[in-house]
Amino acid sequence: MSRSRVALSVGVLLLLASCLLPCLPLLQVAGTSLPYQDPTPEMLQQHAANVAAAERRLAVCAVVAAALALLGLAALVLAYVWRRRRPPAMSA
Repeated sequence: MSRSRVALSVGVLLLLASCLLPCLPLLQVAGTSLPYQDPTPEMLQQHAANVAAAERRLAVCAVVAAALALLGLAALVLAYVWRRRRPPAMSA
């Protein structure tokens, strides 16, 4: 397998991972942020703490996903450069 094909595969997998990584924490934030019907003050405090923790997890996952996306784009650019590289000139 050539270097360009490996870089292309790695780049696509990293971009795919960066898209899928924040999905679960985003659903957790959406589910956690739904308020209770008739909450007590203790329930409100616990709910606020749960929502804050879920938002922190989402922020961490978003930063990791951005880093993975940048690495994936770098791998795709590297694959493009390797594929478009001209062979060395032959001297006569």
